[in-house]
Amino acid sequence: MNISERFLPPPWTAAVVLLCASACINVPAVEPAQAEVRITAPAGTAYTNGVVEVRLDVTGHTPDRVELLKDGEVMAELAPPYTYTWDTADEAEGTYRLEARAALGDLAYVSASREVVVDRTPPRVVSRVPEQGAQEVWVQSPIRAEFSEPVKRSTVTTESVHLTVGDVAVAHTVSLSEDGKTVTVVPVTAMTAPSTVALAFSGTVTDLAGNAAVNLGEAWSWAVPEFVPYPPLVPDPAAPSSPIVPLIRLDASGSPTILTHQFHSGNSHLLVTRWTGSGWEQLGGGLKTSSPDYNINSLDIQLLPDGTPIVAWQEDLGAEFNNYIHVAKWTGTTWERLGDEQGILPGRPHAWNVSLQLNTQGHPVVAINMDPEDVDGAAVHVQQWTGESWQQIGHALQGDPQFRKRAPALALDSHDNPVVAFSQESDSTGRILVSRWTGTSWEQLGHTANTSSELKSVSRISLSLTPTNQPIVSWHGRNPTITQENIHHSEWHSNQWSSLGTPERQYPESNSSISDTRSTPDGRLITLSTEASKTDFSINLNYHSGTSWTRIWSTQDIPDAAKRRGSSPSMATDASGNIATAWCTAGDDQKRAVVVYRRNR
Repeated sequence: MNISERFLPPPWTAAVVLLCASACINVPAVEPAQAEVRITAPAGTAYTNGVVEVRLDVTGHTPDRVELLKDGEVMAELAPPYTYTWDTADEAEGTYRLEARAALGDLAYVSASREVVVDRTPPRVVSRVPEQGAQEVWVQSPIRAEFSEPVKRSTVTTESVHLTVGDVAVAHTVSLSEDGKTVTVVPVTAMTAPSTVALAFSGTVTDLAGNAAVNLGEAWSWAVPEFVPYPPLVPDPAAPSSPIVPLIRLDASGSPTILTHQFHSGNSHLLVTRWTGSGWEQLGGGLKTSSPDYNINSLDIQLLPDGTPIVAWQEDLGAEFNNYIHVAKWTGTTWERLGDEQGILPGRPHAWNVSLQLNTQGHPVVAINMDPEDVDGAAVHVQQWTGESWQQIGHALQGDPQFRKRAPALALDSHDNPVVAFSQESDSTGRILVSRWTGTSWEQLGHTANTSSELKSVSRISLSLTPTNQPIVSWHGRNPTITQENIHHSEWHSNQWSSLGTPERQYPESNSSISDTRSTPDGRLITLSTEASKTDFSINLNYHSGTSWTRIWSTQDIPDAAKRRGSSPSMATDASGNIATAWCTAGDDQKRAVVVYRRNR
């Protein structure tokens, strides 16, 4: 609806009063003069880098004149058919207000306004996600390009945006944000790693004024590798040169929870941290509550199906009668001890090491080895939590001669029966003893899992079970005549131990050490190991297909050389095929951090 503007009346205007006597005089009604003017083009806000066509619609009485106003000033007087071609070439870039005004006698009628944006600056891509040349991109990472100004929606299509994986064009969808600045591209079929991805725009993308976007032809590609990192887990406070031992586990969603053993300010610290989806969150305070005189020498962590962590660890005062095993469960707000301040076996303070598993009821089961001062001597004890107390499973497990101070390995089969592996060394050979709980007693599986009679020194042992509950034992050790340490694997099959061979070394002169093993639902053995020589180091993931070894990944694949070296590597897998690894590394300032990588899927 127009707004009328009345002109000033002439000074000679007088009022006329009509008097009516007994007989009234009928005066015919006079229709007041009025007009209406509207801007029909542009219909709304217009964007231009050149010419704007303006059209008006005038109705009612014929006005004396029609004017086109720019920012309140007359730009042109128009005659029928009331059109105007506005060339903005000489106008400065910016926003202008257009109005139309129709004058009729002493009245003026003004139209609703229209905005015209004069823009001759082409849009540019100001940010890209992932960044150009990024080397460690998650396969599910968003693909976005942000422009310096809104772009025309009709020019952003699957024809103007091209996505390739490797050298193959892939189907994708394209969307534009509400503000018109951000283009998001989503592949129709999820990408798989490893691959190289590239995105390209054609020259048809323009801004709202029709200016073609520039710098679209610049290369935009990134790498989607086999494994990608989480943000580093940095202890607080981060003490220089203080080692960190991390243990990693995966919850039902594939997100990691990490138990770390740290030493700073003269004390050992045991902390649990989990990934929230956007950052690392520490669960409560430290689990160790004893005095700084006590050290931590063994630790383990497992997760319940809902992600609740349960932690086991050993503390000792460095004396024969002050060595205890503790187990604690996270309640959601605090850590609850499943035992007292002297651990789960307060009357037997001779514990060396502990391994932890959870049965199908969610109750912890632990394997503990004792020093020779224990009432049963140097033996392995398996304890389970009933929900109220700790109970021992069967008798203590011993070798002859008694084994040395190394952690036993523990696994639970599909019936919750524990399987335990530990080493026993003599002057002639190193034995690896494996015992399985039958439900009523312990059954030793063969004489030794070590199929090499020449192997004397046995170091760390890892134990996993196949889907059919057959144990696979992995360890590293040294032959008397060979200075290099090597990895060994044996599987219990047809009532005997069979060697699975050894993954190929990356460095011929390196020492190989086993860190962890897992058995997948389809029966493949996945191993985490390290290789170290005077000049080279790597952390490696391999799997055994049943007939041969294949390397999955190595830290040598990491672009950042500072992350390739590390200590105390740990591994976690789940039934969905997720794999995650964690290890401790030091930066240029020698402050330690935990590096975490996950399988890219």
